[in-house]
Amino acid sequence: MRKIVWYVVLAYAFSWCWWVPMAVSGTVVDPGQGWPTHLPGLLGPALAAIVVIGVSEGRAGLADLWSRVVRWRVGWVWYAIIAATAAMMLIPIVATPGVVPGDFVAYSGAPSAGLAVVIYVILVNGFGEEIGWRGFLADRLLDRRSRSVTALIVWVVWATWHLPLFWVVGTFRGLGVGGTIGWIIGIGFGSVILTWMYQSSGRSILVVALWHAAYNFTTATTASAGLAAAISSTIVIVASVVILCLPSSWQRPDEGRLA
Repeated sequence: MRKIVWYVVLAYAFSWCWWVPMAVSGTVVDPGQGWPTHLPGLLGPALAAIVVIGVSEGRAGLADLWSRVVRWRVGWVWYAIIAATAAMMLIPIVATPGVVPGDFVAYSGAPSAGLAVVIYVILVNGFGEEIGWRGFLADRLLDRRSRSVTALIVWVVWATWHLPLFWVVGTFRGLGVGGTIGWIIGIGFGSVILTWMYQSSGRSILVVALWHAAYNFTTATTASAGLAAAISSTIVIVASVVILCLPSSWQRPDEGRLA
């Protein structure tokens, strides 16, 4: 438990030391704006995981973390899910009149760099968050708690971590009360999906990082605003409800061993 507490403290500290000064100075980040940017703060969860594991477990712990980062032999179904999710970012081609190619990679805090933005987002947003939230926090909680309880705990920590972004990121600032409540609920369902994917894929950080980035491109770009975001969010909600209804989702590891 002490490692988890230190992890959460450091994840917040690393990220907020970038975001809070931006919020205080009144900086606002909009889609397609490369600088100033909030994206470096997304590396906080990964940096916290590396520090805590490095200090408490040394090279063996870091080697285990790295093995999960590059764990790609997980079965084709996971790559199919990632590809299907990424494909939803193309919905605006037929649903949004006037959309242009640049709108598909106009991502808050990322420069206008064409397809290179995809790699940037995978590294900073995908791995920056998932090495920490799933690769450390969920990974440790799953050893003692059920998948659903783990997802709910991570949800609270993960959602609260975003707090300064409501003053910094233009899309967050425009949510309003109703939109903010919807976002909080949505990230809870996202936590359920990502925890399920992480555990079921043999604890592959690669899988959840790629899916996280793919999903964000269906909800967080200029092109995806509207129908694409609504469709992908609805699919995640429905899938999460199904996962939560599974008895195995509430089974603790020790109960599984006893069974």
